Formats: sequence, structure tokens, C-alpha cells
Amino acid sequence: MADFLNAKLNLYRSQGKIKPSAPKVEGKNALIFCTYSGPHTGIDEATPAGKTMRQYFEHFGFNVVAEWYMVGEFHDREDLSTLGKLGDIRGKPTMQELAKIKKEAQQIGKSLKCSNEDS
Repeated sequence: MADFLNAKLNLYRSQGKIKPSAPKVEGKNALIFCTYSGPHTGIDEATPAGKTMRQYFEHFGFNVVAEWYMVGEFHDREDLSTLGKLGDIRGKPTMQELAKIKKEAQQIGKSLKCSNEDS
């Protein structure tokens, strides 16, 4: 993800789209979704990644509407999915947890669409 965002930042910069004070671009919105395993400190490990993604989007002129941080299984290391600070996180995120975030994102998208139609 970092490589993708860096490439976009460089592209936008070369096109003159990165402006001082990062003005918002009408109709450009972003939702941040970050999973984390937290074998050491939990959500505190994910927050910097989410905030870094937010900064990229804000430099691009996007309005960051929401952020979600979701516990996810640490693949290929059962010990980190069972012995970490968060306990047994195997099978996370669940389909129900993902469906909840998807529903919230869709509601945000609908509300943004409605507010853009009103203006």
C-alpha cells in the first residue's frame, strides 16, 4: 500500500496536483480501512499506518470521511494469533465484522452522494 500511495503522490506532484495547504478537491472522498494483528500492542500498531494513509489522501485533496481499524489474524504465525496482547484472534475479521464496515461505508457513500446532489 505504501508503494501505491508513494507512486500516486509522485504522480500527483508531477502533475501539479499537490498544492500548498492541501485544498480539498470537490467530490473527492476517502475511507481508511486498516487491519492489524497486534501481537505486541494492539491497535497502537495500526493507528500510525491509518494516519499515514490519511495524510496521503489529504495531500491529494481528498476529504477523509471515516477510518476503521479491524483486528485480523496474523497469517503463517499461529503463535502471533494466539499469544499476543489481543488473545486468540484466529478467524478475524469475521464476515459479520466486515459486513458491518461495508454497510457503514455504503451509508457514508449514500449520504455523500445525497449531499453532493443537494449542492
